[in-house]
Amino acid sequence: MSAADGARATAFQLLPLKPFQQRASDTALRVILDTAAKIEADPARRRAIALAQGVTLLRSPTGSGKTLTIGRTLEHAAGALPRKAVWFWFTPYSGLVRQSRDALAAQCPGLRLRDLATDRLPRGTRDGDVFVMTWASVASATKEAKLARQEGELLPSIDLLVAALRADGWLIGAVIDEGHLNFGTNARQAADFYLGILQPDVTMIATATPRDEQLERFERVAGIGRVNRIEVSRDDAVRACLNKPGVKAVHFRPDERDASLLDMEEVAVVAGLARHRIIRKALADAGVAMVPLLMIQVDNDARNKMDPVAKVRDILVANGVDRDAIAAHTSGEPDPYFHTLAYDETKEVLIFKVAAATGFDAPRAWTLVSLRKAIGVEFGLQVLGRIMRVDPRVQHLHAFASDPPRPPDGVLDYGYVFLANPAQQVGIASAADELKTIRDSIETVTDNVVVVEFGGSRVALVNPDGGFAELLDPPAPGGGEAVGADDPAGRVRAAALRVQGSLDMALHDARRSPGSAVGFGGRAHQAAEESWGLAVQDAPAAAAGRPGRVSYPLRADVRFPRALAREVMPRSMDGLVQGIARRIRIDDGAIALVNRTMGKVLVTEEDVFEAARTTERANVPLSNLRIAQQAQMAFRFNESIDDRDLKPALLERLRRELDDRGHAIPGERDLRRAVDLLAMARPDLLHDACRACLAQVVEIRQDEEIPAFYEGPDLLERADKGLYGVFPADLNEEELAFARLLDQDQTGTVLWWLRNVENARWAVSIVLPNGRRHFPDFVVGVDARRKSRDGIALAEVKDDGRTGRLFSTVNTDKVRTEHREYRSALMVFRNDRGQWFNVAYRADLRMHQPGSQFTIDDLVWTQQ
Repeated sequence: MSAADGARATAFQLLPLKPFQQRASDTALRVILDTAAKIEADPARRRAIALAQGVTLLRSPTGSGKTLTIGRTLEHAAGALPRKAVWFWFTPYSGLVRQSRDALAAQCPGLRLRDLATDRLPRGTRDGDVFVMTWASVASATKEAKLARQEGELLPSIDLLVAALRADGWLIGAVIDEGHLNFGTNARQAADFYLGILQPDVTMIATATPRDEQLERFERVAGIGRVNRIEVSRDDAVRACLNKPGVKAVHFRPDERDASLLDMEEVAVVAGLARHRIIRKALADAGVAMVPLLMIQVDNDARNKMDPVAKVRDILVANGVDRDAIAAHTSGEPDPYFHTLAYDETKEVLIFKVAAATGFDAPRAWTLVSLRKAIGVEFGLQVLGRIMRVDPRVQHLHAFASDPPRPPDGVLDYGYVFLANPAQQVGIASAADELKTIRDSIETVTDNVVVVEFGGSRVALVNPDGGFAELLDPPAPGGGEAVGADDPAGRVRAAALRVQGSLDMALHDARRSPGSAVGFGGRAHQAAEESWGLAVQDAPAAAAGRPGRVSYPLRADVRFPRALAREVMPRSMDGLVQGIARRIRIDDGAIALVNRTMGKVLVTEEDVFEAARTTERANVPLSNLRIAQQAQMAFRFNESIDDRDLKPALLERLRRELDDRGHAIPGERDLRRAVDLLAMARPDLLHDACRACLAQVVEIRQDEEIPAFYEGPDLLERADKGLYGVFPADLNEEELAFARLLDQDQTGTVLWWLRNVENARWAVSIVLPNGRRHFPDFVVGVDARRKSRDGIALAEVKDDGRTGRLFSTVNTDKVRTEHREYRSALMVFRNDRGQWFNVAYRADLRMHQPGSQFTIDDLVWTQQ
């Protein structure tokens, strides 16, 4: 017998009910028997009785045996009711139909399972027959939309099957498994089928969700009165060895310096795999021949990103998992044998998306890795439900299997949820709180429906003292004569329960008020037209008061070069890549990157049902894929340099450097990772090398003269040292303040100044390492102490940095890069007290920072 066959045989042994399951089954059976007896006593009130007391809700945690409990209840009902009964069992998903059929066939041999698709003949139906199906297979706006509701030559529709059985005296029963999932957007269609076609005499609803609005919505739509409630706590399931004592959530937070080098999804998968292997070893040490199942939940596909299933599969294979041991089940890659994965121990890992987590029964799963961006309470319940179950083969190892129970302290005592995103913890914790709110309780309403005699006729009444505000409408005594208000029957009639009527009051989406959108659009359009009309009318008046345009000539009393030197990229980039590779500085820090394979994370592990929590720092593998992706942007620092050329050159330079220093040369993959890390962690090295190379090859052009005139508004403020004699109109507040500072110099340092116009053909430009050109705001003529061509200094004016613009990374290159002829370009800013400061580059921080207070003498020096 194979391991899978052994697992299946063990799982399908006829299991005795646990005490709490037996109590739940006995209570449900009493409701069924009592409801059937009252219907037998008053057949005319059949539907009213069914809605008033025939619905039972079993609310019990995932893994606590709801299917087994209900199946045994139906077994015991067969032959015990005053009429024969047939059951229609609904599951939310088609995959769970087979799972439920397998469980009922193995554990409830007294039930006969029927196939709705091929076996719908009323003839031959036996007491206790069960049809297992999805609600979606029968509920729709039109019966023709569902095959099971179409009349065939050989098979009647389910509508006709139910009607024929009811006419033949059968009781109709419904079981709604995973009730919180059956009543979603099609609640109205489900209610129509439930009330109009099925009209069940007794209904059993099973759910693991503590509170459920969808279920309550269906109850309202279907006109169900009070529901018999049987609630089982998680503690009961734990004490019965059906649920693990605890579930631990594990999440990770990377060190800030390693955040860009780590793929947190990969971290979670690798950590989950490591725990999975520990569990597998613990099972082997305990002598249990079982392959545990590692479940990995991925997010939906994202545009322009790697297929999440393929990504996880690659991570697993890279970490030693046999590709054949990995199963996947998604809408795009469905596994036709998905329901068998609980027993197919040739599969060690299941990769799935959202829907597969719901209702999937896998007792051999201890570990689940969730890569979703967020988990809400609803889905958190499903996630916990997948790993809370206890396989029958290990129940003898459970903490409550010993007498007295031992403390849960072993790795097999817990389920584990590994979260790639710490924000997911909120949903898991909330789900755990929901589960902890379930307490043992049994509340039935059968005593509120009593059978009484009216004029010799037996009739079922609902007792308003038991919580019902209305009573079933009885027949009038004495052949239909009117009864006065003082008569008991009259009081009954006055408070009769109205179970018939229209379903038009069921849930509808709120409609927008008619014309609201049109009205808003009309008003908005009208307002816009009125506003535009005013603006057009006012335009001529505004134009009439606008100052005229005049031409301001260059001054003739000042000596200055008529053409300025501007840097441009060389016509040919030949040799630039090799030059960068030669010039890049390979220091000890760069060499250390070759052997760096691990990063740091903070690992938090906490029991979601208790207060226990541990935190530790751990080493986790760096993500080669993430490093390569992040480095891609670092290598694109210059539009004229192709990273496909630069990377191989750097790779060869690093290989030679390692050889020269006597280091072992690692494999190609590790060298590539080191080069990527170098580009990410030390972008200054590439920039410095590129800057040095460009300084040698950039072209200097001085073939465009400064314009002879500046065109601007009339009446501009006069500037004594400005080359056009005025302060240009396009200066912002900070630039104007700095221009006035230059203009007011009384030391003789400033001879003249000129507003440098960005992108003008004549303007001074500096080629930056990224290949773009920088146009400093001002060109300044300085006295003979300035050691640069024509004694020219350059200055860039920024705001005070409160908006973050001054210290953005785009300005770092501007601070560091010199003009080949005019040398350093100052960057200055003014604080809120009006004081001017230099911006300086900090090599130790690899960024620019506020420097010394600016003085006019700073224009003299050509070095930073």
